[in-house]
Amino acid sequence: MLDLIKTNFARILIVSFLVTPFASYAEGIDFTNFKLVGNAPKYKVITGVHFHLTNYLKNALENGVELKARVQFRYVIDRGWWFNKEITLRTVTYQLKYHALSQHYLLTRNDTNEHWNFSSLSTTLRKLGELRQYPLPDIKIPDDGNRHFILAVADMAPETLRLPLRIQSLFSDKYSIASEGVLWPLP
Repeated sequence: MLDLIKTNFARILIVSFLVTPFASYAEGIDFTNFKLVGNAPKYKVITGVHFHLTNYLKNALENGVELKARVQFRYVIDRGWWFNKEITLRTVTYQLKYHALSQHYLLTRNDTNEHWNFSSLSTTLRKLGELRQYPLPDIKIPDDGNRHFILAVADMAPETLRLPLRIQSLFSDKYSIASEGVLWPLP
């Protein structure tokens, strides 16, 4: 009997270890690629961002709610014991809509006013996560003894929420998704 319990417990542990990595990627935003190319003061960014929508965001999109996505780049000065200083360099914003009549997803990049139409959500999200050779403003790195970084973060939320949902969104993660920051050290 004790061997049977140990065997079942071992099976449960193995299954939980196999399922856990997949469950952690179910919702949220992950940077699959982040690279800074060029030399000071002119840098360009190459990113790959994978958006995993919550069921709420998928349903909202397919029912006519426009989603807004942002990828933001910040210049960070690590001050050791003091608070870090962050300066926003650039923000790339997108609008994502679903056109029910044509059954297409419409993606707009706001800074360049480019538009794309896709028939599947996965292809749309793949295009949304691509930035190739994106130029950052000139960065002059002072020789102040501090470490300097470029921080990339991304988020997605409905364009507008009515008042009750706006209040609920303060206490729930299902109304928006966000990434953890990715740092690239500057020389």
